[in-house]
Amino acid sequence: MDALTLAIESYTSKTSNLVSQALAIYAVKIIGENLMKAYFVGTDIESREKMLVSSMIAGAAFSQSRLGNVHAISHTFGGVFDIPHGIANAALLPFVMEFNLPACPDKFKDIAIALGQDVTGLSTLEAAKKAIGTVIEMNRAMNIPLNIKELGVSLNLLHKLVEDSMRSGNVLINPRVTKANDIKSIIENAYHGNFEGNINKVVDFSYKI
Repeated sequence: MDALTLAIESYTSKTSNLVSQALAIYAVKIIGENLMKAYFVGTDIESREKMLVSSMIAGAAFSQSRLGNVHAISHTFGGVFDIPHGIANAALLPFVMEFNLPACPDKFKDIAIALGQDVTGLSTLEAAKKAIGTVIEMNRAMNIPLNIKELGVSLNLLHKLVEDSMRSGNVLINPRVTKANDIKSIIENAYHGNFEGNINKVVDFSYKI
């Protein structure tokens, strides 16, 4: 899920370009096709190899484009609460995607398709929501908490979390302009597991092993 976060944030970054976008969306596709098998059938060498390759491709993408709000916040979680980076990314990803949705629905539609969702006949916004819903269901399938409270985040330190997150250069290249109050809202929504518009119910998720 860390690799998927890298790919999604790279694809939607303000500083992405045609080459980084091509790498990032390809990484999303390979991860969508192989992550569940690698997780549930850990002895499947082919899926594990493809996950390693997709991680490398996502790294090549974000080395050119940098990232976004997920990493701005997750780095803070790691420093303050010692939460593993990949788990923090995974738990935050759908909440940041929801925040970014108005700024890049076309790109989220691309991501939904790359993750294997059928968007035939849907509006761009409806298709884009499927990208977020798929990430939610992937987290659920792998027992990753659907809120950051379960990771040990405390809102008693919310001011520090916001302040530290806003120091990250990743905030400046996030696809949607982000203020301190926005970071605060993202963290609060992620803490309580709050999504708007029933985003967590827009996909019928299944995996093949």
